[in-house]
Amino acid sequence: MNVLFIAPRLPLPADTGGKIRTFNIIKQIAKRDNLDLVCFSFEQNDESYLKDFDALGIRARLVPVEEPGLGYKVKTVLSDQRPFSAVKYCTDQMRESIEELIKGAKYDMVYVDHIHMAHYQSCFKQVPCIVDEHNVEYRILERCANVEKNFLKAWVYQGQAEKMKRFEVTKVLEFSACSAVSEDDARLLRNLVQNQVPIHVIQNGVDTEFFRQRATGNGLGEDALVFTGSMDWLPNDDAMKFFVQDVLPLVWQKSEDTKLYVVGKGPSLELKQLAEKDKRVVVTGRVDDVRPYMDKAKVFITPLRIGGGTRLKILEAMSMQKAVVSTSIGAEGINCQDGKDILLADAPKEFADKVLMLLDDPQKRESLGVAGRQLVLEKYDWNIVGEKLDKICRNMVHTNAA
Repeated sequence: MNVLFIAPRLPLPADTGGKIRTFNIIKQIAKRDNLDLVCFSFEQNDESYLKDFDALGIRARLVPVEEPGLGYKVKTVLSDQRPFSAVKYCTDQMRESIEELIKGAKYDMVYVDHIHMAHYQSCFKQVPCIVDEHNVEYRILERCANVEKNFLKAWVYQGQAEKMKRFEVTKVLEFSACSAVSEDDARLLRNLVQNQVPIHVIQNGVDTEFFRQRATGNGLGEDALVFTGSMDWLPNDDAMKFFVQDVLPLVWQKSEDTKLYVVGKGPSLELKQLAEKDKRVVVTGRVDDVRPYMDKAKVFITPLRIGGGTRLKILEAMSMQKAVVSTSIGAEGINCQDGKDILLADAPKEFADKVLMLLDDPQKRESLGVAGRQLVLEKYDWNIVGEKLDKICRNMVHTNAA
């Protein structure tokens, strides 16, 4: 098939969960079909990554755009009936680029990555289109409002959540199909659109060859915990501030030498200031490879209080046979079992107790790691995801043509 893939950002470097999913979905489609990619370019060095797409046989087109200023953000939040995160990606330049591509090629299907790009479905009349919901976005905004202590910020989040919910309903109904990353998200979306649009589950995946336990990966070197993720993403920032302030002191009461590695780009000033108070907390910023930090840690933590979709970081940790402790929200959407391949805890003391138990019990760490690795090999390898995606897309095209 000839496929047009529309994305909000160039998915390289793949240094966020969203980019990792996007890039791997693109690679899976390109293994079987001809693919054109069009996306916004926010960075000057984006063009340097085009050769990577050329090597995969993918024709990529960039649409330059700048991050909106504070004044524009405030005006949009207060006056526009659409959520800001959707308005941000609605431009004449992108629409013109898509229309140029349509004139030069006949597409069998269109894959719209993220609900924020749903505006452009109107460019296609008879071509089947699927929209990929990486998260049910309104639910993330609701959760942000629920944990935000600043009244004004909480009010903004709640208002944006209500706008996003209306936007998601309206836009998903315009598509031939919609994909979600988990059954939990799929149920929410089916309820939103009252089953008027097919909602498929295309789960997140992991490169099980890249993320695998290495010779030095037994976590015996030091008592260390690790968290990986884009630290400029509010749910990750909230998770680490919560852990450092409310959970880690409880761990230190019984294991005072335990270190915490927070690995990922864009850590907030507040988080860096928390780390400066104690050398046992190491905030790395962006790194080229997270695996060395995962290698040296005995326990992988995911103390998220806000979120949606599924956490790629947990799949990567499981693929490397790391013992994982997560909140219930952190583990949402992953077909894991508490006590078998993951440990779940929501309250600070319960979370700390389970971390301490794993630090003292190498056999339990080993059994959780082995079970986690088996889970991702059976259900979350990107090649398995790609086969499922291919069947869904071909069925959508066939149904539309019938």
